[in-house]
Amino acid sequence: MSRVALLVLVHGSPRPTANEEMFKVVERVRIRNLYPIVQVGFLECNEPDIAKAIDLCVEQGATEIRAVPYFLHTGTHVAQDLPELLEAGGKRHPQTTFLLGDFLGRSRHLTDILAERTRSTECP
Repeated sequence: MSRVALLVLVHGSPRPTANEEMFKVVERVRIRNLYPIVQVGFLECNEPDIAKAIDLCVEQGATEIRAVPYFLHTGTHVAQDLPELLEAGGKRHPQTTFLLGDFLGRSRHLTDILAERTRSTECP
C-alpha cells in the first residue's frame, strides 16, 4: 500500500517572518487531510533543508513523494536545483517514488490574482 507525502519546496529567507504566509497555506493543506504526510523543505536559510525534509517523509513511511515548488518563476532553482535534490533523494531512498509538480507561477489563477490586486490599488 502506498503512502503519499506532499513535499512543499520553498526557497527560504533569513527574515524570520518571511515564511509565515507559506506556513499558513501548508497548514490549510494539512487540515484538509489530502495527504497523510505534509512536509516543507527549504532550499536555503531555513530548516529542514530539502534533503532532510525528504528523509523526514521517508521516516514517516512515505513510499511516494509528490514535490511541489512554492516558486513563481522557472529560474535555476526550479529548472535545475530542485530536480537535482530530488534525484539525490531518490538515490538515498530507491524504494520511494519521486514526482515533481509544476511551480506555482505556472497556475492560470495568478493572472486573476494579479488583476484583483491591481483593482485594489484603484481609487474609489
